[in-house]
Amino acid sequence: MKTILALLVALSVALPDAPLQAQTQGPMDALEIQDVRLASIAERMMRANDGLCRQHMPLTGMLIHTRDQYRSDPGTAFANGPVAVEAVVPGSASAQVVRAGDALIAIGAVRTDSLHAEAPAPLRDAVFWALADTPADRPVSLTIARAGMQEALTVNAPPGCRALVEIRSGNGKNARSDGRVIQIDYGLAAAANDDQLAVIFAHELGHAVLEHRRRLGAARVSKGFFGEFGKNGKLNRQAEIEADRMSVHLLADAGYDPRIAPAFWRSPLGRRVGNGLSFVYPNAEARAKLLDDEIANHMNDMGLNELLAQRDRPFE
Repeated sequence: MKTILALLVALSVALPDAPLQAQTQGPMDALEIQDVRLASIAERMMRANDGLCRQHMPLTGMLIHTRDQYRSDPGTAFANGPVAVEAVVPGSASAQVVRAGDALIAIGAVRTDSLHAEAPAPLRDAVFWALADTPADRPVSLTIARAGMQEALTVNAPPGCRALVEIRSGNGKNARSDGRVIQIDYGLAAAANDDQLAVIFAHELGHAVLEHRRRLGAARVSKGFFGEFGKNGKLNRQAEIEADRMSVHLLADAGYDPRIAPAFWRSPLGRRVGNGLSFVYPNAEARAKLLDDEIANHMNDMGLNELLAQRDRPFE
């Protein structure tokens, strides 16, 4: 089976050079639970921090999936069409008008049957980006099919940071961001409580807000094995520290107590994950102390603006 969320809405082990792609195996019901958990946290944080992002999209709260994401029979999930709503975030903009199982026929004037998958990505990705490309400051027009009938709907979606956020099937304990896609492994999400999952997501969103993929690419920084050493290791480590620092600001803006971030790194899960990472990362206790200092001394406009200013400075 599948499953992945696409929300109009990275503890990064790597920012890989290849585009991140959805995975397609795992028990559907268990993965869907984690999809919705992550989507709820992501929508809250991406909406609250929209003003810090330079790329935006409407946050509809819909989780989209497509028939080509499944290797086995998905049952009645696509009874209304091959592009369907997997689930809807409770309390989101779509919650009162869209239902799980609705087929998505059109996004404004763009029919979903005119969109094409770009291998190895599923059709879901093309549909997601078509939704993300709709203006973030106006209602989203949709045509859905339900029980054999088509219906035009309007979703008054608020604007938020632009990213495809998804659970990646598998029992790993990794999370990652490539500037467009944020992925968290099923195994890590399932092991984390809601506050811990928010901390993990905030770190990954920090990479996106600070545009690390673009900046590291401009500096010709290598990833993988060669990213551990010399200039590559230094700049990759700088990016991780910036994302950690930014995470507490993103959490606070979304109404979380930022102290949940250092608490995560001192927890058994945080120590297990943090102390198993590469040389690019400080150990879990060092990350906790860095966040303690950020909270104590930099939780103000000056500290936030200093971090945001890094976006327009090259890595050196």
